[in-house]
Amino acid sequence: MFEPMLIGGAAHFDWAEPDGVLATYVSQMDRLSEAVDPGVPLGLSVGGLLVSGELIPQWQWFAEVSELNDHEDAFYVGTAEHVKEQSDLAHAAIRSRDIGDEVTQRQYAALMAPTRYIHLRNARIHYPGTQPSKGRLWRGRLSEISGWTPGASI
Repeated sequence: MFEPMLIGGAAHFDWAEPDGVLATYVSQMDRLSEAVDPGVPLGLSVGGLLVSGELIPQWQWFAEVSELNDHEDAFYVGTAEHVKEQSDLAHAAIRSRDIGDEVTQRQYAALMAPTRYIHLRNARIHYPGTQPSKGRLWRGRLSEISGWTPGASI
């Protein structure tokens, strides 16, 4: 969350940090071990534009990107597998913690990794005065999102 810092006697906020609520929401989605279909509908304000789509886990986004153009792209398949492994490790850390078992170093590292990106499926970018773009896979930096709304948007 935003913690004010005192600079020259005045409170200063670090607005470069992503919204803590949205970051928590996205990190919980990223820890899911099963594919999500449909994803969770969101509307985002990014650079003055509205981006709407379905929130999906990061590993699922990479897996779906790997299947674009009717073939699997080895780079994205490998990235999806790595990100899915990290998701599984974080999920295992939560399960271990909840039942009182010891959490491994790898599980802890995966659990504590910061969430920096948000991943949407069927994303539409709404430019002023034009029809929204065709739905596609979209990845954006959480710190660039200035506002958001849950649920279906325009």
